[in-house]
Amino acid sequence: MFIFDCECHMVPLANDINYFPYYKMNQNALRGTLRAVAPLMLYGIRDRMTVEEMRTMTRRRVGKEPGESAAALVEKMDECNVQMACVLPESFLPMSYGSRMMSTNGWLAQEIEKYPDRLVGVCNVGPLISRGVKNVLWELEYLVKELNFKAVKLYPVDDVPINDERLWPYYEKIQQLGIPLFIHTGFSWCVPGRSANCLPWLLEDVCEEFPGITILAYHMGYPFTDAMNMCAMKYPNLYIGTSLLPAFGHGVSVRAQILLAEAIMYAGTDRIIWGTDIGANAGEVELLQKFQISKEVQRDYGYSPISEDDRAKWAGLNLARILKITPPKITK
Repeated sequence: MFIFDCECHMVPLANDINYFPYYKMNQNALRGTLRAVAPLMLYGIRDRMTVEEMRTMTRRRVGKEPGESAAALVEKMDECNVQMACVLPESFLPMSYGSRMMSTNGWLAQEIEKYPDRLVGVCNVGPLISRGVKNVLWELEYLVKELNFKAVKLYPVDDVPINDERLWPYYEKIQQLGIPLFIHTGFSWCVPGRSANCLPWLLEDVCEEFPGITILAYHMGYPFTDAMNMCAMKYPNLYIGTSLLPAFGHGVSVRAQILLAEAIMYAGTDRIIWGTDIGANAGEVELLQKFQISKEVQRDYGYSPISEDDRAKWAGLNLARILKITPPKITK
């Protein structure tokens, strides 16, 4: 089965900005997240862990690579049998009071060019309003046309709401370039940032004004999954990304089955896309390969089981299609 992760982030070492108050607050927020859901994100691992241990298990190879790197990510992908991944930089510019981004598009381009058949660049040119839309549009066009980025991510958490009309030129440029737009939707678990900017129903205005943009909404809009599903039902250009599903649904519980089954019911199997957010991970891949709607849930709620064709679309074929990428032949 062809497996294509829609969301892997890479960040070099950030020790030079760890004295900023917001940086410390962000690390505390991450620790809170890990206390609550890390064992569930890793599916089957029950011990609590630190932020550094989490990164070691996903993208970083301590002692081999300085910070996170494409080499470390591809090594983990090979271990987990993940063929391709979309790789994104982390902006978090407000975290250092505008001092610097956590990782830049230029640094990411240098990393992923080492593995052109495995890694796909997804740029992040935000925060848009504070940087100036004119500057953002120039960089976006350059990254797509000159550095071969295949999609762009909007992170409304540290910017403005998804449907703020000051973003209209940004959406127009994306539509003109013919690339997909990936958006963080649902709650924000990072500091600084505001979840109100990412509410799924804000996508209504964007989907209606820009029907030519293919939009992938990360994280199922959790915990507002019902609103996410209803929006996807109305707008055929809206796709649902299931990254962090094991965390939201407590592994493969009935809750997780319902979350995925309802996304499929409203959006259809052609518009759900698998991803991790944390990078290649054996637990996430195992869940993808084995996840099923149990007979009990099928009986009690009327959902259909996941066929192997459905699983293949979810695992990577849908993502390859919207990125206009031909999947490699899988011999295993």
